[in-house]
Amino acid sequence: MLIDASYFTAGPRQIYNATLGSGTTKENAVIEQYITEYQEDFLWRVLGQKAGESVQEYLHNLDKGLRLDADNAIETVCGKLRKPFADYVFFCILRDAGQTATITGLVKLKAANQYVEPIMRQVSTWNRMANSLKVFSEWVDSGECPVPGVVIDENMLKPINRFNL
Repeated sequence: MLIDASYFTAGPRQIYNATLGSGTTKENAVIEQYITEYQEDFLWRVLGQKAGESVQEYLHNLDKGLRLDADNAIETVCGKLRKPFADYVFFCILRDAGQTATITGLVKLKAANQYVEPIMRQVSTWNRMANSLKVFSEWVDSGECPVPGVVIDENMLKPINRFNL
Protein backbone atom coordinates (compact mmCIF):
# COMPACT_ATOMS: atom_id res chain seq x y z
CA MET A 1 0.00 0.00 0.00
CA LEU A 2 1.07 3.55 -0.64
CA ILE A 3 0.36 4.51 2.98
CA ASP A 4 -0.75 2.86 6.21
CA ALA A 5 -2.78 3.83 9.27
CA SER A 6 0.21 5.71 10.77
CA TYR A 7 -0.76 8.74 8.64
CA PHE A 8 -3.89 9.06 10.79
CA THR A 9 -2.42 8.99 14.30
CA ALA A 10 -1.50 12.67 14.74
CA GLY A 11 -1.83 16.07 13.16
CA PRO A 12 -4.65 17.32 10.94
CA ARG A 13 -5.65 13.78 9.86
CA GLN A 14 -5.76 12.31 13.37
CA ILE A 15 -8.44 9.69 13.90
CA TYR A 16 -9.39 8.79 17.45
CA ASN A 17 -7.92 5.39 18.47
CA ALA A 18 -5.78 4.96 15.34
CA THR A 19 -2.44 3.59 16.52
CA LEU A 20 1.15 3.34 15.37
CA GLY A 21 2.98 0.06 15.12
CA SER A 22 1.81 -3.50 14.87
CA GLY A 23 -1.12 -3.19 17.28
CA THR A 24 -4.22 -3.64 15.19
CA THR A 25 -7.34 -1.79 16.27
CA LYS A 26 -10.78 -1.72 14.72
CA GLU A 27 -10.02 1.85 13.63
CA ASN A 28 -6.76 0.81 11.92
CA ALA A 29 -8.56 -2.00 10.11
CA VAL A 30 -11.21 0.42 8.80
CA ILE A 31 -8.54 2.93 7.74
CA GLU A 32 -6.63 0.22 5.87
CA GLN A 33 -9.84 -0.84 4.10
CA TYR A 34 -10.30 2.75 2.92
CA ILE A 35 -6.70 2.85 1.73
CA THR A 36 -7.16 -0.37 -0.23
CA GLU A 37 -10.47 0.81 -1.67
CA TYR A 38 -9.27 4.21 -2.89
CA GLN A 39 -5.60 3.68 -3.78
CA GLU A 40 -6.07 2.55 -7.37
CA ASP A 41 -8.63 5.28 -8.14
CA PHE A 42 -6.31 7.92 -6.69
CA LEU A 43 -3.29 6.68 -8.64
CA TRP A 44 -5.25 6.65 -11.90
CA ARG A 45 -6.60 10.16 -11.29
CA VAL A 46 -3.20 11.58 -10.33
CA LEU A 47 -0.93 9.65 -12.68
CA GLY A 48 -3.18 8.60 -15.54
CA GLN A 49 -4.16 5.04 -16.37
CA LYS A 50 -0.85 3.70 -17.69
CA ALA A 51 1.45 5.17 -15.03
CA GLY A 52 -1.19 4.54 -12.35
CA GLU A 53 -1.37 0.85 -13.29
CA SER A 54 2.43 0.53 -13.14
CA VAL A 55 2.61 2.07 -9.67
CA GLN A 56 -0.39 0.06 -8.44
CA GLU A 57 1.16 -3.20 -9.70
CA TYR A 58 4.49 -2.35 -8.08
CA LEU A 59 2.82 -1.60 -4.72
CA HIS A 60 0.62 -4.70 -4.97
CA ASN A 61 3.68 -6.90 -5.53
CA LEU A 62 5.43 -5.31 -2.55
CA ASP A 63 2.36 -5.99 -0.40
CA LYS A 64 2.40 -9.63 -1.50
CA GLY A 65 5.99 -9.88 -0.30
CA LEU A 66 7.42 -10.55 -3.74
CA ARG A 67 11.11 -9.83 -3.78
CA LEU A 68 11.54 -6.92 -6.10
CA ASP A 69 14.47 -4.73 -6.82
CA ALA A 70 13.53 -1.25 -5.70
CA ASP A 71 12.25 0.82 -8.59
CA ASN A 72 13.74 4.20 -7.76
CA ALA A 73 11.53 6.04 -10.26
CA ILE A 74 8.33 4.64 -8.77
CA GLU A 75 9.60 5.07 -5.20
CA THR A 76 10.34 8.75 -5.93
CA VAL A 77 6.80 9.32 -7.23
CA CYS A 78 5.29 7.37 -4.32
CA GLY A 79 7.21 9.53 -1.86
CA LYS A 80 5.63 12.65 -3.33
CA LEU A 81 2.10 11.18 -3.34
CA ARG A 82 1.87 9.72 0.18
CA LYS A 83 0.64 12.84 2.00
CA PRO A 84 -1.84 13.91 -0.71
CA PHE A 85 -3.19 10.34 -0.78
CA ALA A 86 -3.56 10.37 3.01
CA ASP A 87 -5.59 13.58 2.65
CA TYR A 88 -7.72 11.95 -0.08
CA VAL A 89 -8.42 8.94 2.15
CA PHE A 90 -9.21 11.21 5.11
CA PHE A 91 -11.61 13.21 2.90
CA CYS A 92 -13.41 9.97 2.00
CA ILE A 93 -13.52 8.84 5.64
CA LEU A 94 -15.01 12.19 6.69
CA ARG A 95 -17.59 11.95 3.91
CA ASP A 96 -18.82 8.65 5.32
CA ALA A 97 -18.57 9.61 9.00
CA GLY A 98 -21.57 9.49 11.27
CA GLN A 99 -23.78 7.25 9.17
CA THR A 100 -24.06 3.64 8.19
CA ALA A 101 -26.02 1.87 5.48
CA THR A 102 -28.82 -0.53 6.32
CA ILE A 103 -31.17 -2.40 4.02
CA THR A 104 -33.75 0.34 4.54
CA GLY A 105 -31.44 3.33 4.05
CA LEU A 106 -28.80 5.41 5.78
CA VAL A 107 -28.85 5.61 9.57
CA LYS A 108 -27.22 8.33 11.66
CA LEU A 109 -24.92 6.71 14.22
CA LYS A 110 -25.47 7.44 17.90
CA ALA A 111 -22.76 7.72 20.52
CA ALA A 112 -21.95 9.36 23.82
CA ASN A 113 -20.00 12.01 21.90
CA GLN A 114 -21.85 14.78 20.12
CA TYR A 115 -21.33 14.75 16.37
CA VAL A 116 -20.61 17.80 14.27
CA GLU A 117 -20.90 18.10 10.52
CA PRO A 118 -17.55 17.29 8.89
CA ILE A 119 -17.93 19.62 5.90
CA MET A 120 -15.43 22.29 6.96
CA ARG A 121 -12.84 19.64 7.78
CA GLN A 122 -13.51 17.97 4.43
CA VAL A 123 -13.01 21.27 2.62
CA SER A 124 -9.70 22.00 4.35
CA THR A 125 -8.53 18.40 3.79
CA TRP A 126 -9.41 18.46 0.07
CA ASN A 127 -7.78 21.86 -0.40
CA ARG A 128 -4.60 20.71 1.38
CA MET A 129 -4.52 17.71 -0.99
CA ALA A 130 -5.16 19.91 -4.05
CA ASN A 131 -2.32 22.27 -3.04
CA SER A 132 0.06 19.33 -2.59
CA LEU A 133 -0.96 17.95 -5.97
CA LYS A 134 -0.36 21.35 -7.61
CA VAL A 135 3.21 21.18 -6.35
CA PHE A 136 3.40 17.60 -7.67
CA SER A 137 2.02 18.76 -11.03
CA GLU A 138 4.64 21.50 -11.26
CA TRP A 139 7.32 18.91 -10.51
CA VAL A 140 5.96 16.65 -13.28
CA ASP A 141 5.84 19.59 -15.73
CA SER A 142 9.44 20.53 -14.87
CA GLY A 143 10.61 17.28 -16.44
CA GLU A 144 12.13 15.99 -13.19
CA CYS A 145 9.52 13.24 -12.78
CA PRO A 146 11.23 9.92 -13.57
CA VAL A 147 7.98 8.13 -14.46
CA PRO A 148 6.94 8.87 -18.05
CA GLY A 149 3.40 9.59 -19.20
CA VAL A 150 1.98 11.13 -16.02
CA VAL A 151 -1.39 12.77 -16.72
CA ILE A 152 -3.12 14.49 -13.80
CA ASP A 153 -6.91 14.84 -13.67
CA GLU A 154 -7.51 18.60 -13.40
CA ASN A 155 -10.34 18.03 -10.90
CA MET A 156 -7.79 16.79 -8.36
CA LEU A 157 -6.08 20.20 -8.47
CA LYS A 158 -9.19 22.32 -7.92
CA PRO A 159 -9.93 23.67 -4.45
CA ILE A 160 -13.48 23.39 -3.17
CA ASN A 161 -15.64 25.31 -0.71
CA ARG A 162 -18.36 24.14 1.64
CA PHE A 163 -20.86 24.33 -1.22
CA ASN A 164 -18.59 22.20 -3.49
CA LEU A 165 -18.30 25.09 -5.95
